[in-house]
This record gives sequence, structure tokens and C-alpha cells, in this order.
Amino acid sequence: MKKKISVKLFWTVLWNGICQMFRSIAKVFGYKDGTTYGKVLWRVFATSFVTLFTLFTFLFVYYFIDGMVYRQWIRPHTSERVYDVKYISKDILHQRLYYGNSGRIYSKKLDKVVLDKVDWVYNSYNNDSLAVFAKEGKRGYLNRYTGEVVIPTLYTRAWVFSEGLAAVEYEGRLVFINHAGEIVIDNNLTVYPDDPRYAFHDGYCIVQDVVSNKSGLIDRKGNWVLNPEYDAIYHDYSFWKVQKANLYGLFSENMDTLFAVENPQINLTKEVIEVRFPNHTAKHFDHKGNLLVDFVIDAVENMEYETTELQIYTDADSYRSTIPVFDVAKCQRYMVNSGEYDSYYGLMDRNGKRITPPEYSSIQAIAEDLYLCQPQGIIINGKGEMVE
Repeated sequence: MKKKISVKLFWTVLWNGICQMFRSIAKVFGYKDGTTYGKVLWRVFATSFVTLFTLFTFLFVYYFIDGMVYRQWIRPHTSERVYDVKYISKDILHQRLYYGNSGRIYSKKLDKVVLDKVDWVYNSYNNDSLAVFAKEGKRGYLNRYTGEVVIPTLYTRAWVFSEGLAAVEYEGRLVFINHAGEIVIDNNLTVYPDDPRYAFHDGYCIVQDVVSNKSGLIDRKGNWVLNPEYDAIYHDYSFWKVQKANLYGLFSENMDTLFAVENPQINLTKEVIEVRFPNHTAKHFDHKGNLLVDFVIDAVENMEYETTELQIYTDADSYRSTIPVFDVAKCQRYMVNSGEYDSYYGLMDRNGKRITPPEYSSIQAIAEDLYLCQPQGIIINGKGEMVE
């Protein structure tokens, strides 16, 4: 028959074991039972141990009471500033506990909580009537004006509504639903693992292929209008800029090809399309494709060359040295950025006439009207003619 061990017996045995262990350690420092030195050493140890144990117990109790009891059970009922508030609409708020992960949907109009234990809520970028929310590890959709759950939490992942459709992950598939929660696009697509953002713009949505890691465009019926063969796709000012192997192309909102995927860079602003071409030139077009600037120059610089004259220089310590005198060359060099990092140079006269195209990585003046051009290592004159 097994003997029942009481709580008192358990702690007594544990304490005796701890004392025996520290006695063994203390013997290394000269501790012996019964001696004056031994008694003093043991009292010091006992006092230190009790102090540390008391401090540890106090900290444990403090953090338990502060972190668990006060913040979650007492503070919400005693403090006025409990929640961090995010407005979903004029009357609907998402209130999130300052000292916790839980939140709730609160109606100012009804003056009550309409949905509890809501982790987060996001509105659509175009202020769609439905907002996506997370609750207990699942996603659903609620009416941002009433707080009412319209589509229950059926999905492992979900995105905001855009142009009347929302992407959700359902049973391991990427599908698109309408406001009634009905699946309207289900073409055997899979959610891309690297933080995708599914949203329709001008009738198209960027979708990544999980096997090839490439991007393409689908329309509102789920058909591919651009096959997933691009490294990246960007939507700017109703245009679709595509990237493949560090080269860029541009499609209109009607998917007409404006520029083939062969250019080092394409930049869009509110009024201008700037294209950097493979021959290191750049041009500006308006949003209708009309040419605005035939030749874009990013910078113009003077060049100096070393003359045959020498200048004597004397410093404060009367040390004399000779330094060459530099003069300004007849022509200037202009620079055109090509892509993100590369720049190319051409030669122009002081009236702004271009003498050479921007085909050199550098141009350096070596005489009044002679210029060393790299990477070819050739020397040209002010007419662009190569000099032997």
C-alpha cells in the first residue's frame, strides 16, 4: 500500500535537500558544523536565500496581479481610458483594450456592444459598405454602418472588398466572393504565401502564381488577361507597369501595349510618362501617349582639364610646392540616367547642341577640346570625331 505524501512532508524533504546541497558547496569555503565560522557562514547563506526567495515571490505575485488580475479583470471596470478607438464609420467603433489583445465593435447610436472579441477591422480603400474583421482566428465581413455581421467568419484569410469583390482563402483555395458571400471566381488559384494584397483596380486584380513566383492579371470573371510571367506588376494612374528581368513595359487600362517590356525604367506622374530607353535616352509622353519632350537630360556639367602651367604654393610653414593649373574645356558633358543606378554621358557644346549621344560611362577633358571617353577608352574632339 502506497503511503500518501502530505504537502508538509513534500516541502520538508525539498528544503532538507536544498540545505544539504548548499552545505556541500559551503564546505569548499571551510564550512564545518558546530564551529563559530560555520554558524556565521550558514546564517549568511540562510539570510541571503530567504531574501532572494522573498524578492522572487514578491515579483511573481506583482506581475501576476498586474498583468492578469488588474489589467484584464479590474481595470476595464474602473478606468475611463480602457480602449484604443478606431472609427469604422460615424457611429460604429472598434474598441481595442490598451492592455490586451481583445476588442469589440461598439455602436454609438445604440450605446451598446454589438460584437465582442474582435481582433481587428479594416475598411476598404474605396469605402465599401462591408469591412473585413478577424475573430478567434477566422475572418468575416460586417456592415461598417451598423456593425451587423453580414458574412460570418468562415475564412482563414480574407481581404477588403474592391469593386464589389473580395478575395478570401476558403478550404485552401483563393476565391473571390460578392456582398452576399457567394463565390463568383473559383479558378483553382492558391493564396501566395508572401504577404499578397488582392484588390481589383479598373477591372483587374494582380495574382501571383505560387509555383513560378510570377505575377499576372485576372479580370472580374477570373480569366487571365496577362499570364503570370512577370516579376512584378504595378498599378499607377490607371496604367499597368510590368517588370521582367529588370526591364519594364506599360499597358493602358484597356490592356493596350504602350511600351514593350524592354526598357530600363518607366516612371509615371500625374501628367507625364517618362520612359528610359535601351539606347540610354529618355523621353516624356502625356497620358495619351503623345510625345512631350523628345530628349530628356538629367544634368549638364562643366569639365576642367590640366594645363601645362604650374602654380607655386607656399603654406604657413614656408613649405613650397608646385601644383598644376586647371582650365575649363570648350564643351560640356550632359548626363542621362538609365534605369535605377546607371548613368550615361554625352558631349554638347555651350549652345546646348548635342555632339554625341549618351553612350559613355564617363567623359573627362584632357585638353581644351579633347575628351577621354570610357569604357571604350577613345579620345574625341569637340566635333565628336575620334582622334588617334
